[in-house]
Amino acid sequence: MSSGILEGQTAVVTGGGRGIGRAIALAFAREGATVAVASRSADEVERTAAEIRGRGGRALALPTDVMSRAAVEALVSRTLEETGRLDVVVNNAGVFVWRAFAQLEEEDWDRILDTNLKAAYLLTRAALPALTAAHPGRVVNVASIHGSVTEANVVAHCAAKFGLIGLTKALAAELRGAGITVNAVSPGATDNKSLDADPPAHAHPLKEKLRAADVAEAVLFLVSPSAATITGAVLDVWGGTSVGIRT
Repeated sequence: MSSGILEGQTAVVTGGGRGIGRAIALAFAREGATVAVASRSADEVERTAAEIRGRGGRALALPTDVMSRAAVEALVSRTLEETGRLDVVVNNAGVFVWRAFAQLEEEDWDRILDTNLKAAYLLTRAALPALTAAHPGRVVNVASIHGSVTEANVVAHCAAKFGLIGLTKALAAELRGAGITVNAVSPGATDNKSLDADPPAHAHPLKEKLRAADVAEAVLFLVSPSAATITGAVLDVWGGTSVGIRT
């Protein structure tokens, strides 16, 4: 891969084994970053990392349970040991359960909130010293259309993503003077694989799903030099058609 706007930087991408996370990892590597690909599935992170290396990029495959503080701290430590720096964190790991509230069990609630919201706290907190040293450090949280648009049967997902957007805005204000930007993207319906079960077709916010690569380009913008003065923003990615973005 040729040098690009992220040349020399290191990025951690959670949920990087498939879907949006994989697309983000590929886009970052295309632009010169070394990408630490993190996910619970060892097979998936190895596959994404191998794909990056096959295209001439640099990647670490780091299986990680993002709901575990110890595992997340180990992810940051290993990334720093291997690359000597950490410039970008993308909190993309997530899970989606389509279920009526009356049937939503406590373990479902905990899993959705922990994966979509608590994991972002754990990783960003663990990475904070390295991000401060990077100056500028970048954090991007992958939220959802359900972070601003409510819908029946996704109560826990809405709660988690509304919370993630709140975390984004509040943390951006707190870290403004530390040289760290904190932003979010909110995708509409995407060709991702985080669903436990597909909701009815009429429930999708868009008739045509976005490609994961479309969302990745929005994330890439937020970590690029062009977005150096943007923090606390939520970029809605709800557009109707794909435009043939490279992956």
